[in-house]
Amino acid sequence: MDFTSQLMKKYRSFFSLPGRATLAIQIVLAGIFFSSISYWLAFGLEGLIIGLTDGAISLGLSGIICGHVVGKKDDFLTARRALGLMLFGIIFVGMGVLIGGLFANIFGEGAILERIYFLSCGVVVVYECIVLETVSRAGAFGEDFKSLLQPASTVSLHSIVLYLFGRSVYAEGFIMFGATSIVSILTAKLYYSKIEGVGKKILGVGSLSLFRSLIASLILDESEFLENDLKKISVKKDVEVRTLSFRNEYGRCLVVAPLVHPGPFRNLGGAALPTSLSEILSDSGIVPIIFHTPTTHEDDPVLGEDCKRIISAVLETNYSEGIANASKPTSSKVGRVTVSVQIFGKTPLVVITRSPIPTEDLPRHVHEICIEKLSKYGYSDGVIVDAHNSMDDTYEAFEKQDEEDLLVALEEALEKATAETGDLFAGFSQHRLDGFSRRDGIGEGGVMVLVTRVNGIKAAFVSLDGNNLLRGLRERIKEEISKLGYEISEVATTDTHVVTGTAGGQGYHVLGKVVPEKILVEKIIQTVIEAESKISKCRVEFSKHIVQDVSLLGQEGLRILWSITEESIYVAKRGLVWLLGIPIICATILFLLL
Repeated sequence: MDFTSQLMKKYRSFFSLPGRATLAIQIVLAGIFFSSISYWLAFGLEGLIIGLTDGAISLGLSGIICGHVVGKKDDFLTARRALGLMLFGIIFVGMGVLIGGLFANIFGEGAILERIYFLSCGVVVVYECIVLETVSRAGAFGEDFKSLLQPASTVSLHSIVLYLFGRSVYAEGFIMFGATSIVSILTAKLYYSKIEGVGKKILGVGSLSLFRSLIASLILDESEFLENDLKKISVKKDVEVRTLSFRNEYGRCLVVAPLVHPGPFRNLGGAALPTSLSEILSDSGIVPIIFHTPTTHEDDPVLGEDCKRIISAVLETNYSEGIANASKPTSSKVGRVTVSVQIFGKTPLVVITRSPIPTEDLPRHVHEICIEKLSKYGYSDGVIVDAHNSMDDTYEAFEKQDEEDLLVALEEALEKATAETGDLFAGFSQHRLDGFSRRDGIGEGGVMVLVTRVNGIKAAFVSLDGNNLLRGLRERIKEEISKLGYEISEVATTDTHVVTGTAGGQGYHVLGKVVPEKILVEKIIQTVIEAESKISKCRVEFSKHIVQDVSLLGQEGLRILWSITEESIYVAKRGLVWLLGIPIICATILFLLL
């Protein structure tokens, strides 16, 4: 289960809204639409002018002003999102007013519209109270006040509009509004506590408090609250990081393959690990080649502090000169699985892909079975890479048959590789993708390339700092690289999750979706050519670093988070009837009594 993708599907639409100007126009138009039709139904053409004025001022203008009052620049509830909240509030009230106008028309009694108008403003408090208390970090009293701001402004301005048009101000309406608002706030608080109770029972942290921490991390890049929550369900494990250090006359290159998954999203936990590694190595004058290993979200580091320890372990190692010998690069495809292998000294680099089959993360046990297969060929260790390079709207699971085909392909590639060895010549280069950002699907690591030549046979290993490739793009890139004389090439992504949570739909853009294919291919070819221009005799050294007691999300952690999410949604849906029902029943009683 791809936990991050599922979360994005559930929550991303909540964060996506039009711009402020568009929302302001929609607020005014919605107010005019509901109010004008309602007053036309209740009072005919005479009421149309009142409705137009009231809709523009009482609903429209008050909504825009309240949106900017409630919104905060440095909070989740920005002016844009606050305006979105006000728009939904106006639609809520508008539906009630529309019903009031219809009943006033049927029964020939205009006062019905006024009663329902005030009562609708009281009922909408329940919606605004829930939303504001869920997304805001302010105190409860502050949120109760804010939830009253729009409906109270609406009834006040509505009374002024009625007065200006020479109509009687409906005094009882204020009693109706006040009583319904109190019931709405109390109902909202009970509903809130029920949902909070799900998380407290399972994790000790309220469901909506956890959601608020998620918002802070996803939208505001404030991860410490969610990291503290996730730490409670994490498991501590020792983490392995495998590296291949290349050194030629032009400088150094470090291939890094951490056996952890870069997640969950943005800058939370290990999400930025590949991108951070590439940036720090590059700043140190080392060309980075960051690879994704067969791991899933249960291997997500939940603490940024642990990721710093992983990076330190890579940086602080004293790398020796290494060995100037390598096998010829080889590739083998069996069934749907392609395996590319090159052995550096006594360490195989193994890159696995099912492209063009859309594929998510390869499971952790793929790494284990590959290491076991290498040991049977006399290799004590190796660098196993999940190329993570083909994605569509949906993907196909890595099945048992794929696993069997992988092992056969690995055997074939190893046998071909060991048949011929020679002096290693290598070159390396890195380029950022200027003009594009994380929102477009590319991290600061950009394009990273290692090229090798053994006995005249050339190979190119490309790593892109993104979360997967658009289906079919890997094949088109390989075709262009082959024109440069490369018999073996592979294109991988780092699976960086700094790009996740920045877009609608699945939560991120795979490379090639927003970044134009032509620009991406040109930059890759440019980087390959530059790496080849720096090719020289090269020495390589393999290292394995152990980072102890890293807090990982773990399978149980994923289960707990998913359980909280699913059960909270169930409780929320089940409680919707009485959440709205109680204030509406109260409003109905008040309608009949006053």
